[in-house]
Amino acid sequence: MLLILVFTVLDAAILVSSANETWVAQRMTNSTSSLWASEAGLQQALWQFNNNSCHGMVQSGTNTACTSCSVCGGGNKTYAGTLAGYGDYDVTLNNASTTLQSIGSIPSRTASKLIQRRIQATIGSPQAFGNGIFAKGQVTLDNNALVNSFNSNNGPYGGANILSNGNVGSNGTSVGIVTIDNNATVDGNVGTGAGGTVTLGNNAVVSGTISNNVSVALPAVVVPSSLTSLASGGTYSLGNNGSGTINAGYYKYNSLSLSNNATLTINGNVDLYLTAASSLSLANNVTITIANGASLKLYVDGVFSVSNNTTINMVSKLASQFQVYSTYSGANGVNVSNNGALYAAVYAPLTDVNLNNNTGFYGAAVGKTVTLANNGEVHYDQALATVANPFESAILSSWQEY
Repeated sequence: MLLILVFTVLDAAILVSSANETWVAQRMTNSTSSLWASEAGLQQALWQFNNNSCHGMVQSGTNTACTSCSVCGGGNKTYAGTLAGYGDYDVTLNNASTTLQSIGSIPSRTASKLIQRRIQATIGSPQAFGNGIFAKGQVTLDNNALVNSFNSNNGPYGGANILSNGNVGSNGTSVGIVTIDNNATVDGNVGTGAGGTVTLGNNAVVSGTISNNVSVALPAVVVPSSLTSLASGGTYSLGNNGSGTINAGYYKYNSLSLSNNATLTINGNVDLYLTAASSLSLANNVTITIANGASLKLYVDGVFSVSNNTTINMVSKLASQFQVYSTYSGANGVNVSNNGALYAAVYAPLTDVNLNNNTGFYGAAVGKTVTLANNGEVHYDQALATVANPFESAILSSWQEY
């Protein structure tokens, strides 16, 4: 009888322990499932944001469908979904901060007993200018080329504002895809794609690290419809000490041609689209002044050429105020040479960018290939790291459970 009693107690304890373990395991499974339901909600809301202009979302507290991501009543946007047999998710997109909050519910949002996990994420955009020099393929630095950095938030380049974050990179995966030679200096890091290598020679210096795990999306430039829909104003031309002013607005020309001491002033925020095969030609002591508080966003379908002591954006000295986006897919689409000096951010993923012959370039350059040679210098403006790539979909830039 005593043995029977002992075994009965042991059996009861085993049954209780087994039941508890089953309950804990089931709760853990449900908790994990609700977390993945929350994640599914985030991804679906991000798809709505990027690809469906939020048409699948509704105004918070109503059943009124959003007209677009920017037009959705005065409140937040919400999205709800069900994963067949795997729970529900409910997402809120905060209009003011582009913050997403997703709640995953197992077994469902209406169950009397349920487990919920919550995730909060922020919608952001990938960088357009995260390096001083970046290319899809070959990068060549030669003949006393220099890459370093500064931060325009702390003033212009020089003195204590000469920094060591002049990073150089390439998506290329071949041997010698980045070549640094003949007294060239990179005061920063150098990176290549998987399998790519960096060739150093003839007194080349890299102050930072060298890696081969780079992969940066370089989507093609898409010119906004606000510019493509305009009638062309023909050729904008100034020469022989001529001067002109372009005020705030949207403009479309075949080309912009300035020469022989011509001066062009940009007042206000200007978006300019140039469509000709030779889109921009600046030579012989030309000056383009971008006034304080103004900006020039330039889209070019053809070749961009700056040479012979031409200077651009030397008043504010903020590279973010002069952004160049090239659709050109031929060879040598961006050329700055012969003492050209400019504060600019250049994005030309389908063509070659050449910065040569005493060029002083303050900002960032992105190209199919990039060449810096013959005493050319690139001083990366670290403030450009916050400039989003307008041609790449939004991403979830931060994530936390709460």
